[in-house]
Amino acid sequence: MIAAALAFLSSILTGGADFAAGISSRRIGALRTSFWSYTAATALSLVALMLSPGEWTSSVVTIGLVAAVLGAVAFIAFYASLVLAPMGVVAAIVAASEAVVPVVVGVGWNGESLTAWGWIGIAAAVVGAIVVGAAEGGRGGAGLRAVALAVFSGIAFGGTVVALGAAPASSGLIAPTLEMAGGLALIGLLLLAVRGPNPLRRSAVAIGLMPEASPPGGRGSALLAGVQQGLANIVLMFALWSGQLAVVGVILCLYPITTAILARVILKEHLTRTHIVGIGVALIGCVLLGAA
Repeated sequence: MIAAALAFLSSILTGGADFAAGISSRRIGALRTSFWSYTAATALSLVALMLSPGEWTSSVVTIGLVAAVLGAVAFIAFYASLVLAPMGVVAAIVAASEAVVPVVVGVGWNGESLTAWGWIGIAAAVVGAIVVGAAEGGRGGAGLRAVALAVFSGIAFGGTVVALGAAPASSGLIAPTLEMAGGLALIGLLLLAVRGPNPLRRSAVAIGLMPEASPPGGRGSALLAGVQQGLANIVLMFALWSGQLAVVGVILCLYPITTAILARVILKEHLTRTHIVGIGVALIGCVLLGAA
């Protein structure tokens, strides 16, 4: 029960972070949004680590670095997809894709049990993602690219949750701190590589990772996203220590509810009936998995 409550709190924080990051990405691009978001999340994680130091081991460092690579790739792809499609749609596809990974690893690798309702939940999450993806893909090139980025991002996020779940409780917050710090370093190097007129910058602009011009503003939303994401990661670690990987990973994937509500209320984003049905089915699948 405690693990479920913590996972749900982490999902709310994650949904708020995604909304703030989506606003920032539409202004300054996915790369810069990722950099400023990671900056805030890393600072918060370092403070938390000093307050609650853990036991350093080579395995924990490896786990943190693996999570850093997977997380950085996932966030860049996610933020890029938020520029191309409604936030609620993207978040639902990402969440449904992400939910399956911890379940597959938890059941297939860790030997965790899953009831019939759990398997129905997996099917619902996948079907919901397909429905939403098909509806968005029908818009053409931009929609298809958003769906592809969202699915890729979800799988990478799921891998990040699995990696963090392998960190023992004795390590404290070392793994999520390394995830944030390592991701910040990777994204910082990538930003340096695309600085100034060069082929890499042109490629980044072409695939939607950054705008051609650099408009002012946008950093505040990215920093807010980073603070929320840093808090979400800290809460997630306590949830993973308290419960099963499959259950925690799935409940975490309820964050599209927060993202979609904020996008609807604040940005007045419109969703078609197909979108709503697909999102609903995907989230029902997540709920069934959590209950199972």
